[in-house]
Amino acid sequence: MSDAAATAAPTVADHWESRPASWRSREPSEHAGKPGRPLFIGACPRSGTTLLRSMLNNHPDLAMPAETDFVIPVWLARGSYGDLREARNRRRLAEWIMDTPGHGGRRIRAGRIERDEAVERVSASAPTLGSMFASCFQIYADVHGKPHWGDKRPAYCNYLEMLFALFPHAQYINLVRDPRAAVSSLMQIDYFPGDDALEAGTAMWEATVRNVDRAARDLHPDQLLDVRYEDMVADPAGVLRAVCDFAGLRGGDAIEQMISGERGGKFREGWHEQLSEPVSTVNVASWSKRLEPSEVALIEHAVPEEMQRFGYERATEPGVAPNPAALRELGRQRKRRARRWRRFALGELKRRVTYRRPVAAETS
Repeated sequence: MSDAAATAAPTVADHWESRPASWRSREPSEHAGKPGRPLFIGACPRSGTTLLRSMLNNHPDLAMPAETDFVIPVWLARGSYGDLREARNRRRLAEWIMDTPGHGGRRIRAGRIERDEAVERVSASAPTLGSMFASCFQIYADVHGKPHWGDKRPAYCNYLEMLFALFPHAQYINLVRDPRAAVSSLMQIDYFPGDDALEAGTAMWEATVRNVDRAARDLHPDQLLDVRYEDMVADPAGVLRAVCDFAGLRGGDAIEQMISGERGGKFREGWHEQLSEPVSTVNVASWSKRLEPSEVALIEHAVPEEMQRFGYERATEPGVAPNPAALRELGRQRKRRARRWRRFALGELKRRVTYRRPVAAETS
């Protein structure tokens, strides 16, 4: 990171290491160096994934649609689509993706390919979920005349095992933002309606970091890249060069094209008003004006080790402590997320038993 981020926010340290040296020195995966690896982005919501996706979509060789929502729902319901070796089952799934409102079929077609043609292309895929999903994203890449594709969804940070099961050759960008800023932004947009938004947002940020950490145990440096939001807005050219190096994309003039090009897509009102503006550090420290001292103290109390890893320094003045009621609510939110995770893990065990067909995309 350049010194710009530290200047914009004294609580953002210049030096940070999210993974231990033993992880960073691992041998490359068997997929390292292969061309055309799909690129995914995930993070705790309100961490800058839309900005990063929009800039990457401006790369002349990479097509990354505005947020879709079909990979995770289909994965969780994969048993209901039957044996994909049967053409009628592949067609039924293709029609669900293209016809169901809110799941990204229209964005995949980008207004340039007819629905029936898209259904035919996806139905003609190899008989695995990964291959059918890849066909969807390849449609988007083709209509934009680009050879490579990717996808962005914040929730992917909780489903990395799924992503690498579907796409063993995938690459993943883990975008991290100061938890005080992310939680403050979640509260500002009423992501969690009710009086527990602070505690719910803090528990969410904590869970996303730990979920990525758990999956990273089985990954290699060519499969996972950690990026800080604060670095991205302070030095977008430097971060995008690192991303291009990681993803095997050309740099050079493409870097400036990604930064200065128009950021297209349909964005949610109230969430992405500043997306079309020049990249800046204006929001890096905005949390300090939005959060009360006791709210800052709660977040810093909840995730001190994670903050230290990513170079986020404490701001709480001596004598300022979290509200006891907020601490109790944080405990409840953590337990709620733990129960949810256990239910998901148990469900995955059952789905693996009931769905034994291959899921990985077939690559040439």
